[in-house]
Amino acid sequence: MSDVARSQKWLPLTALMLAGTLFTLAVFLGWMRYGSDIFLTLIESGLAYCF
Repeated sequence: MSDVARSQKWLPLTALMLAGTLFTLAVFLGWMRYGSDIFLTLIESGLAYCF
C-alpha cells in the first residue's frame, strides 16, 4: 500500500514535467520553422535590437 501512495505522490510532478517538456519542444520546433520570419518581422518593426 505504501508503494501505491508513493507512486501517486509523484504523479502530478511527473505530469507537469512532461507538459513542460512538450511545451518546450513545441516552442523549439516552432522557432526552427518560423524563426527567420519572426526575426525579419522584428527587424522591419525596429524591435530586433531590443533583444
